[in-house]
Amino acid sequence: METIEPGFQRARTPERKRQRADDLLDAARRLARDEGVRAVTLTEIATSAGVHVSAVRRYFESREEIFLRLAEEGWREWAEALRNRLGTGPAVTPSGLATALADTLGDRPLFCDLLAHAPLSLERAVSADVVRAFKLSAVTAAQDIAETLAAALPDLNWDAALDLVTTSMALAQSLWQISHPPETLAKLYREDTRLAHAAVEFTPRLTRLLHATVVGLTAVGSERGTEA
Repeated sequence: METIEPGFQRARTPERKRQRADDLLDAARRLARDEGVRAVTLTEIATSAGVHVSAVRRYFESREEIFLRLAEEGWREWAEALRNRLGTGPAVTPSGLATALADTLGDRPLFCDLLAHAPLSLERAVSADVVRAFKLSAVTAAQDIAETLAAALPDLNWDAALDLVTTSMALAQSLWQISHPPETLAKLYREDTRLAHAAVEFTPRLTRLLHATVVGLTAVGSERGTEA
């Protein structure tokens, strides 16, 4: 039988249960922004949300599911941000498209952190139903983003736009970890000039790499069109 310690109140109505789930998500979001996804434990999340750790399974099967829910949220928010930035204006240049992608990712540090952890650990520690729901949500958002990118830059066809989404995601997840090292590494980069190249700024580096990617993808599309 589940034991609820003094100070923790069980949620008994559907509305209160939904609120309790939201409280857990809010706590995880707040802690991960401050400490990084890797450092946050289920006990910390539960305590911050005012939920006993033994009761968390009433709302989520694990810490990993909580963070996958936040990753889903990140995908939807990124798609909406790009739609708002690119969807109502005139066609952009490759440079403008790269800047929009990098800026909207830079504005979402938690999402960039989660992008690295999702395939590495989060997806591996949840049930098939949970990972299926996450994957379908991410795929839908990626397709929405690809449509926005292709509409904003006519030289970018659908396949190339989807490749650009994949590349943006892969670069963001690795560059975010590299550009936010633990203090031990940060101190080492500051003290040893031979390692200075390892300290990178996230948004400028991502913008340059994505600009090169967009130029390459549009050039490949043009070559294929000429051959056809």
